[in-house]
Amino acid sequence: MLTPVERVLILRNIDLLKGVGPRQLFRLASLAREVPMWKGQLVYQETDAADALYVIAQGSVRLSAEGAPLSELKEGEAFGTWALVDDAARGQRAEALSDGLLVALDRDDFYEFAAGDVQLLKDVITSLARRLRELVAAKPEEARVEGEGAEEPAPASEAAPASEKKSP
Repeated sequence: MLTPVERVLILRNIDLLKGVGPRQLFRLASLAREVPMWKGQLVYQETDAADALYVIAQGSVRLSAEGAPLSELKEGEAFGTWALVDDAARGQRAEALSDGLLVALDRDDFYEFAAGDVQLLKDVITSLARRLRELVAAKPEEARVEGEGAEEPAPASEAAPASEKKSP
């Protein structure tokens, strides 16, 4: 069993919680649950609902999608972090590569706490914005919001209102 301080130290490594203050981290740590895992055990499948994020306290986990390995994670690394802000299907499979221990933070518990803590929400939104900026910098051609800037501008003669167009 992990101490409250150990849980705080584990949760502060989560990218979405990097800017969160110690008071909020301590409260989130009290909401987190410990999940034992065994080698070969599925933590979740691609089609499972994203309802919690996980951090590896002990052991290692492999993430894969459509049968192809994506990454192998070790102690201190988080996975399923988008579960805090997105309730879509996981899209990845997580399988324990060894016996170990996970710390899980359920989305519903997070929302219940965050509903009463505006600073926590600001910190998470700031982390999301930073992450989005990093993605935009890596692939600017795919970063348009709702097709913004995707259309070719109309020539000036076509763009003028009908009342301003001159008849030949």
